[in-house]
Amino acid sequence: MELALLYKGLDRDCFTVLKILDSMLGKYEYVPLEIIERKSKLPPKVLARVLTKLNKIKAIIRTLTPKTGYRLTYIGLDLLALHSLSNAGVIAYLGTKVGMGKESEIYIAKNPEGQLLAVKFYKIGRVSFQKVKRVRSYLVDEANWIIRSKVTAEREYKALKDLIKFTPYVPKTYGWNRHAVVLSYISGIELYRYKVAIDPKGLLEKILSALREAYLHVGIVHGDLSEYNIVVSMEGDNEVPYIIDWPQYVYRDDPNHEALLRRDVEYVLKFFKRRYRVNIDVERAIKYVRGEAERLWV
Repeated sequence: MELALLYKGLDRDCFTVLKILDSMLGKYEYVPLEIIERKSKLPPKVLARVLTKLNKIKAIIRTLTPKTGYRLTYIGLDLLALHSLSNAGVIAYLGTKVGMGKESEIYIAKNPEGQLLAVKFYKIGRVSFQKVKRVRSYLVDEANWIIRSKVTAEREYKALKDLIKFTPYVPKTYGWNRHAVVLSYISGIELYRYKVAIDPKGLLEKILSALREAYLHVGIVHGDLSEYNIVVSMEGDNEVPYIIDWPQYVYRDDPNHEALLRRDVEYVLKFFKRRYRVNIDVERAIKYVRGEAERLWV
C-alpha cells in the first residue's frame, strides 16, 4: 500500500504508540508491552486495536519471547516523520515513490503553497555493514540501523543548509525529521546517464566550484563523489549540476580529508575525460578547489 494511504489510515492513538517505540529505540530491541501500556495510558482494548493495526501494516513487529514486546520498523518511522513534517507545515501532500537507492527512498511531495518537493527517507540497513564502515565512518559505533539513518539524515540536512548559502549547485533543504530530509525537487538526469553535454567544460567548472565553496566556506569535503550522485538539470538554456548525497562529508581538520578530496576530484575528472573528452590536470583542479588557484582554466 502507498505510504500516503497508510498515513491517512492512522489516528492519534496510533501515533502515540509509534512515538513511544521511537523513544525507546536506544534502550530496547523490543519494547515490553507493559511499558507501552504504562506510557500510552490507553485503555487495554484501544491499545490492543492499535497494536494489531500497526502490526498488520508492518509499522511495528511483535515478539512473544521471552515476553510480548514490539519494535518500530522503517515503515513506522516513515509515518512518524511524515506526521511531524506535516504538523510543522513543511509538507502538505505526499505522492508516489520516485526513486530508490541502496540507502534511501525518495518520494515526491508538495508544501502548503503547492511547491514541488522531494522527501528523502534514509534507510541505511540496505547496504552491508562493511560499506557503512568504509563510507560512513561516523556511524561505526552505532548498532541500531534506524538510529544510524537518523544520524545520516541530520548530517545531510545540516550540510546542505550551510552549503546553499555559498553555492547554487546543491539541493535546497526545507525541513528534516528523524530519518527524512525534505529537499527541492530536481527534474534532471544523473550525470552517468547524461550522454551529450552542451557545455562540458562549463559543467565541470560548476561542479568543481561547488566543491571549492564547500571546502573554503563550509570546511567540508564530500567524500564519496562520482557521476552517480551528480544530477544535471536543464534550466532554460543552462545545464545546472546538483551534487547530492552529502552525509558522509568530512571536515578539513579530518586526517583523511586530503585523500578524500583528491579522490572526489579524480573521479569527476576521469569521467569528464572519458565521456566528454574534457582534459584538465588533476593537480590544477585540486589547487582550484583548495583555493590555491583563482581560476580552473589556465
